[in-house]
Amino acid sequence: MKKILSFVLVILMGLILTGGFLVWTRYAQNQEQIFPYPYHFISQAPAIQLDAPILITGDRMGKYFAKFQTELAATISQNLAKPIKIQSLAKDGFALHRTLHELRSLTQWPQILIYQGGSEEMGENKFELPEIPKIVTNFKRYNDDRIETLLILYPKLSRLIYEPIKKVKLAETPVITAQGNEAEYLKRLEMEILLFEQQLIQLVGLSKDRNSLLILTTTPVNMDISPHKVCSFTTTVEIEEAIGSLRDLIRAKNHKAAYAMSTKLTQQYSGNALLLYIHGQVARRLGKNDEAKKALLESSAFDCEPWRANEIHNSIIRKVAKEQQVMLFDFAKLVENQWPENPTFFDELYAQNLNYDRAMKQLGLVIKNILKL
Repeated sequence: MKKILSFVLVILMGLILTGGFLVWTRYAQNQEQIFPYPYHFISQAPAIQLDAPILITGDRMGKYFAKFQTELAATISQNLAKPIKIQSLAKDGFALHRTLHELRSLTQWPQILIYQGGSEEMGENKFELPEIPKIVTNFKRYNDDRIETLLILYPKLSRLIYEPIKKVKLAETPVITAQGNEAEYLKRLEMEILLFEQQLIQLVGLSKDRNSLLILTTTPVNMDISPHKVCSFTTTVEIEEAIGSLRDLIRAKNHKAAYAMSTKLTQQYSGNALLLYIHGQVARRLGKNDEAKKALLESSAFDCEPWRANEIHNSIIRKVAKEQQVMLFDFAKLVENQWPENPTFFDELYAQNLNYDRAMKQLGLVIKNILKL
């Protein structure tokens, strides 16, 4: 009997020691963190001193948006003796993860923060592809309100709660990576969409903690530009032949027949960016503008090359603004409402200056009302 008890005791001690070792290993491998991002910055961003109550931030779209800050300031400053100051930290290549990193270095947050971006989210590699399942698991745990509250109270528990992952180390300046094959792109895309939404939610949280009024803005999408790449899984020889027939009908200016054909094809085959684009263009020529917009925006979302912001990013921005109850300035809708009666873009990325001027006047009146000027 004593031998049996001794054996059981040895087994229990072994299990306890093994469990303790595994727990310690997990604790040692994990960083203390509330947000389970799959990357970390090698160094902190330099401290930034603001000299303006309004700050524009974001990527290249935010940088271009900030070129019109004079018009925005003029609208806000009507009847003021001194024009209100506006500052910009938006930069080329600064996807949302870098915007957040830089905002954390502010010595003092602005009264109003305007975000304009979403166009360069896949330019920089922020995670390792094999780690995606663990990253998804970690965010599911974080999005449990009970776990989030626990982590806020006891951040060190994150070392045990989160799955250990190999994090990507990010340098001070963006390192743009070449796009891999299509399979890798699609894996990255799903993860990038998740990260973009989570980072937007964190931006909302940070602005609320700093008593800064956040204004999220959508990014205009040029609906007249065809997709750069069609995903191979969305096309077949039959679809390619059908697209050839569609183009023949369009060249013959038989738009009614082309519309009937493209309508049937888009219902039969989903996700082909080029087919959606052609259907949108045909619908436009027949004056079916709402249907055309829908198809062309869907085409941007299914483009298999991540070269700009698209309807996916704008949908996430609208969703987060609604769910988190923050202000939304729907710049994309403002430009879309001018299409197709007037030219809305002067190149693939940037809307006509007239649209930016119009946006600044509308946004300025909103901010003027907020500030009670």
